[in-house]
Amino acid sequence: MFKYYRADTNNQEEYAFANGIVRKLERELIGRELMETLLKMKDITSALKVLNESDSFQSIFDITKPENFESTLNQELEHYHNIFKNISKVSPFNFLYFTFASKYDFQNLKVIIKSKFLKKEVSDEMISNIYTIDPAKLILAVYEEKYEDIPGSFKFLIKKTFTEYQKHKDPEKIDFVLDRERFIMILNRIREVEIIEPEEPFLRRFIRINIDLNNIINCIRAKIRGEKKSFIREFIVNEGEFKIEKIIDIFESPLTSWIEKLNNTDYKNLIEAGINAYQKNKSLMEIEKEKDNYILNFTKIGKYITFGIEPLIGFIVAKENDVRNIRIILSGIMNKISENKLKERLRDTYEK
Repeated sequence: MFKYYRADTNNQEEYAFANGIVRKLERELIGRELMETLLKMKDITSALKVLNESDSFQSIFDITKPENFESTLNQELEHYHNIFKNISKVSPFNFLYFTFASKYDFQNLKVIIKSKFLKKEVSDEMISNIYTIDPAKLILAVYEEKYEDIPGSFKFLIKKTFTEYQKHKDPEKIDFVLDRERFIMILNRIREVEIIEPEEPFLRRFIRINIDLNNIINCIRAKIRGEKKSFIREFIVNEGEFKIEKIIDIFESPLTSWIEKLNNTDYKNLIEAGINAYQKNKSLMEIEKEKDNYILNFTKIGKYITFGIEPLIGFIVAKENDVRNIRIILSGIMNKISENKLKERLRDTYEK
């Protein structure tokens, strides 16, 4: 369905069919108008009623238990990931679903490994139901070292994470290790496919941007944590578009000086906003927001592509963004955060 389109192929009909599905799904994305309505709600029940009546949200919230809205948000995301999975199955880029769903595999793995080392039980609420590997099998692998039912690549990274934890005895280091290994795994899968299929430039650039932003934010986190330069050399991914040597060269200088020294990069606005916000609020919330906006805005090209993989990627990124925005609004209403403060935290929408 989403085949690589070249002059010597004749797959326009397949693209038209697949993109027709995506165009229909795009009508179910949440727009700015609905978010503005939600922001004006004074209580969580009223906000949930608005969402239940909206054509832009398929799952139904239980308004008798408004505090359980998180489970419904997860159902919504699972619903669209299943659609995405079914469309992706017929793509020659058969790793496409893994590219997105693996994020949740790795989230699950982080939770499971940290729980093991902190001697805590893993509850259902902690685990995502979006995955490519059954979380129960990951739990067996991590807690009992039963690796028979998981891919060899995951056996390798679990053992590697164990080794790194034993060296540092710091649960937060687990995030650095697994963030790096996820992108390496995705890149390896792309290389395997490219032996047969030509490179898909949009997807490769999309992955490289994600690598860049992950590298930049993790380097800022490492700087804040007081890590040494040798630490970031160990945990960055070198296959993005951003020349990570720029950060390595300035790593030991004050964080505020990074803004000027990285001024000639594609990510200068994101870096400046993130560092300034951290200096003011001691929070990385702003740079996470800017990262999400950068990725979303990059994928908006999918709205203008007729024959290509771009619309499918754009849609799933947009849907994840929708759920993130709704979570911010509902959590904010529950915690009595002002409308203006919530607006500052919201991501862009796909419609603009």
